[in-house]
Amino acid sequence: MSLKVDEMWFYVGNKKRPRWLWWVEDAGTGEIIAFVFGRRTHQTFRYLLSLLERAKIEVIRWITDSW
Repeated sequence: MSLKVDEMWFYVGNKKRPRWLWWVEDAGTGEIIAFVFGRRTHQTFRYLLSLLERAKIEVIRWITDSW
């Protein structure tokens, strides 16, 4: 399975504490496979990866915007 990872930022009430929506989608179908809200940190990204591992999703190729 080829997966695309992306994120976007937003804030609620305070621009000094932005939050990020990270998601993983199937690159072929656009189906959302997993998502997480949090800071833009490696810890948040690792949590997103753990969701894929728990679902036993085998990744063949990652597509990113070079973050």
